[in-house]
Amino acid sequence: MAGRALAAKAVLLARARELGLVSEPERNGDGQEETPEEALIRAVLSEEVETEPPSQEAIRAVYDGNPEGFRSPPLLEASHILIAPSKPNPQAWEAARLEALALIANLTSKPSEFTRVAASRSACPSASEGGSLGQLGPGDVLRVIWDALVDMDIGTIGAAPVASEHGWHVLRLDHRSDGERLPFDYVGPHIATQLEARAWTKAAAQFVDRLLRESAVRPGLCLTESGELETRKGTIARAGGLLGEALGNARLAYDALSPTARERLDHAASESGEAAEDLLVHSIRTFLSKADDEAWTQLISRLRDSEAPLADSLALIVSHQLPPVHKTRTLITMRSGPRASG
Repeated sequence: MAGRALAAKAVLLARARELGLVSEPERNGDGQEETPEEALIRAVLSEEVETEPPSQEAIRAVYDGNPEGFRSPPLLEASHILIAPSKPNPQAWEAARLEALALIANLTSKPSEFTRVAASRSACPSASEGGSLGQLGPGDVLRVIWDALVDMDIGTIGAAPVASEHGWHVLRLDHRSDGERLPFDYVGPHIATQLEARAWTKAAAQFVDRLLRESAVRPGLCLTESGELETRKGTIARAGGLLGEALGNARLAYDALSPTARERLDHAASESGEAAEDLLVHSIRTFLSKADDEAWTQLISRLRDSEAPLADSLALIVSHQLPPVHKTRTLITMRSGPRASG
């Protein structure tokens, strides 16, 4: 949810400033530098989120629970014939495809001719080797070629040519060496890294959730004129300040309700047996933690445009969190007494 993401960013930046952290942007593997805010968020998470390293038992359980995983990649030996289009237009590509199909039909009935045909017809430098590509691993050839080869049986020629940017490939799988199960001592550190990353991600999410819950009591969320949440004081309204004041003084919040919102709250409280002020506090907390993008947008609009932002914000929250009051109406009124004679 965009609203929750903005709120999470705000509370993380607020926490970073509370800790006195300094923004020190770093570059990623692609050379892109963090923004100052991204650097602060990374710093506060690094400072506040701690996890225990996974136990050997947990690492071993992952290894033993995935008997088909943790294998070395297969090694293939293959040959091909590349039929390149004579021109870069659809007609030439279709002509090359038909030529490749004809070769497959001929070579399927005469497989021993593959090396000779590759030497004379292939547009690849491997033609000098009879089309042999040698031993291949993942990444040694184009992905479409690799995917086609791993699905073939040893000694067979592909039933259809495979297209690449270079043309149409007639493929033959010459040999396959399936990957072997890697020893635990080799993959254990990799499993540990994955488990640590998962644990850290979970702990970071829990940390952000805690900050968001605390922000409802000790708010620091603000709205800029563009409607974004931030931690410094905005020019329009302090959303967290208003709602935090309401949470800290439920009687004040209740008194600020419009008649319609108060009626809805009183009705819901009567139905649930809960005190109206307690139900109002619960509704505010639920809204802060679960509001979707549309609800946040509506709240931002109320805070930006309203002359009574607290009352209007609470009215919005009550309408989102509590059911409307269904009033019964008498459709026909019976008159008592004798009817007037005409």
